[in-house]
Amino acid sequence: MARGSNSNGVRRYNERLVLSTIRRLDGSSKAELARITGLSPQAALRIVEDLEADGLLMVAGRRTGGMGQPSTIYKINGENGYTIGVEIGRNRLTCVLLNFNGAVLATQSHSMAFPDRSAVIDEVAAFARTQLAALKPEQRDAFLGVGIAMPWFIGAWREEIGVSVAQAREWSGDVEDAFRSNLNCPVFFENDGNAAALAELLCGVGLGVENYLCFHIGAFVGGGLVIGGQIHQGRHGNAAALASMPVPGDSGQDFLLHRASLYSLEAALGLGNDEAAHEAWLTTCAQALAFVIVSTNSLLDLDAIILSGALDRGLLTILADRVAANIAATAPKDFFKPQLLIGVLGEAAPAVGAGLLPLYASYSPNLGSLLKGDVN
Repeated sequence: MARGSNSNGVRRYNERLVLSTIRRLDGSSKAELARITGLSPQAALRIVEDLEADGLLMVAGRRTGGMGQPSTIYKINGENGYTIGVEIGRNRLTCVLLNFNGAVLATQSHSMAFPDRSAVIDEVAAFARTQLAALKPEQRDAFLGVGIAMPWFIGAWREEIGVSVAQAREWSGDVEDAFRSNLNCPVFFENDGNAAALAELLCGVGLGVENYLCFHIGAFVGGGLVIGGQIHQGRHGNAAALASMPVPGDSGQDFLLHRASLYSLEAALGLGNDEAAHEAWLTTCAQALAFVIVSTNSLLDLDAIILSGALDRGLLTILADRVAANIAATAPKDFFKPQLLIGVLGEAAPAVGAGLLPLYASYSPNLGSLLKGDVN
């Protein structure tokens, strides 16, 4: 077996690099690709022409300006592939159909008390059958698989939301095998926080941002970490496990889960003064998020923080303003404040990120692809 890199591996890496760059720029010329990626103009030209011939890229127009001829702009060809993304949350199931460019073509979402594994598998399979049947034969042939985003420890912290031991136990063990044996297609799994961060990276406000921490505020707060334009998963795939981050509590140490999750807000609503409940939750949440941001950014020196989740954009903006105020009041003098951004994909971010997993696995540049050459 050949050791180290070879020409096939380098070619594969460069093709992925060009595709991911065009995706994140939402269109690019050959000259721009060469400048940004560091490829030679000749290499960028050959790769773009080959990707266009394979149907992965398409001409999207021309850009004028400056000296010389107008530049041809290439974009991802959305018709070249389709995926299904699924978020299995503690209180909601969301399924989406995406095209190769990450555009959402169909959505199905509903709330529930807590997911039943068999029922979820059946619903995902039914959604896949319905959506694939609606595609043209050549589009079905371009189906790349199903991505599933869920908390790795979906049965943990069960006391917070009233989940029984039996319900929690159902999600331990052979979860991935159960889905793969019933869906009969490639299936990709990811932590829901990482999936939300991936969605913002490839289709949202994270486009063009190289290093950021994404907070997704749902029933439980979660998140993902992007370093160098790539999701940082960590050794066990559990990097940026924000729910279990220690934060100051009312009487000692607490966890971010208890102070920045919607389950606690929902539990306080309907008890007599919803306005006061919202205000108290916003205050507590902003303080806890600011503490985590200051701690994390002191270690990583990030470009940005993204706040996303099931809150409407107006409430997220209010929360972001309060987080910024808390950071200003508590950060040390040598602290560089990251930019605070509001996510654009909202509650659907983990499902969209799940749908991007088959694309990310096949077409995202990574050093491992340099080593996947032919066996001699």
